[in-house]
Formats: sequence, C-alpha cells, structure tokens
Amino acid sequence: MNSSPVEQSISPPSGSRSAPVPWTARDVWLGIAGFTIWIVAFVGLKLAVDWLAIDVDAGLAVTSGELLLLVPVWWLTMRKYGVGWQSLGLRRFEAGALGMGCGLMLLSFLFNFVYGSLLAFFGLRMQVDLVPILQSLSSPWLFLIGGAVIAPIVEEIFFRGFIFAGLRPYYGWQKAALISSLIFALVHLTLNAIVPIFILGYIFALLYQVSDSIWPSILMHVLTNTLALGAAYYLANNPELLELAALAF
Repeated sequence: MNSSPVEQSISPPSGSRSAPVPWTARDVWLGIAGFTIWIVAFVGLKLAVDWLAIDVDAGLAVTSGELLLLVPVWWLTMRKYGVGWQSLGLRRFEAGALGMGCGLMLLSFLFNFVYGSLLAFFGLRMQVDLVPILQSLSSPWLFLIGGAVIAPIVEEIFFRGFIFAGLRPYYGWQKAALISSLIFALVHLTLNAIVPIFILGYIFALLYQVSDSIWPSILMHVLTNTLALGAAYYLANNPELLELAALAF
C-alpha cells in the first residue's frame, strides 16, 4: 500500500544513513527511571544547599547537571551495544530541515508570546526570572554557555537521540514524539511552561524524524536558549530597562 502524502513528508530522507537503533524500549524506560532518580537527587541537593546557605555557582550546577544526563545514555547505548555517536542522531542532514525548523520556531515564538501575555494578564510568569540569577553571579559566562550550548546538545542527545529514537520502533514516531516531549516538558519543573516546552519538544522530535539527524533540533534548541539567556543578560546589565520590560510582558 502506498504511503499518504503526510506520511511521506515526515519520513526520513531516501538513502537514510541510520539503521534501527539497537537499544530497546526497556533500555529507554530504564534510562528514564535513572533520570527520575537523578532529578529527585538534584532537587534534594538544591534544597539542602539552600538550607545550609552554601554558595554554589549556578553555572557550575547547570553545566555539571546537564552533563550527567549523558551517563545513562552512554551506559545503555555505547557501553551495552558498542554503538557510536552517529547512532544517537549526530549525523549529517539536508539543509532544508533548517528552513522547516525556522518556520516552526517562528510559529512557536508567536504562540509563546500569546501564551505569555495571557499568563501575565493573571499576574503569572511563564519561566523562572533569569535576571536576578545573572545579577548574582560574579561571572555569568559558565551559566550562559551551559544554558545556551551545553544544555541543548545534551538534552537533544537524551530526549531525541536516546528516548525518541529508542521508542519509535515500538510505538511509532507520533507516540514516541508525544512521550519524549511530555517527559521533556515535565522535567523542566516549571508548571506554567509545560505547554510551550512540550510544543518545542514535539517540534524537535519532528525535525529529527524528517532529517534523520538531531543537529537541526540542536541548532533550534540553541537558538531558543540563546535568545532567552541573551535577553536576560542584556536586562541584567541594563537595570533601567527592567521596569519597561515588566510593563511590556
């Protein structure tokens, strides 16, 4: 039976360089379980640090916390099956995927603007205010690099390269995208941002499905985080604009 135009549009490019991943759905759920334990431990450690009034550099915490996500990925893929980074989606891609990604991201930014404005009407924020965090740091560069570069790379490897790719053969790409996107949204631990983060996660999974590579989603993820952190950094260094920004958003 011939596939529908919709199915053809979301299929990997012809001559796909990737083979089905060797890790199983069980491996993925084990990785998610390990990640859940990591989240609980990380939150507990933060609460303990705050209670003991220990000064921990936010940049170091963000960067080290993100890099720890690679441990279950390495253990359940490279160590267990002897595969390389290419199996996790770090492959070449066709440039058209970036055009698609930019179009989807523009729609996402428009949704975020409307959604954020609606929250602001009720006196709520969509995300944690990064400005005070940046103002409290003696040197914000590790925090900025960790959030804008390291986090997107690591998170795309974990959520799309490992979870999405591992669940796709068993549940189909749509359900795998839904599951990976939901987990991606929940682990950010920001209730008001669950919907927009879920949408971003689904866009990133779709880009992987179309391009057969996680590089387009990494680049779009880097763009998103860089814009958010760049705006916060600019406001942190221009306090006179904070009141204007509060009125605007």
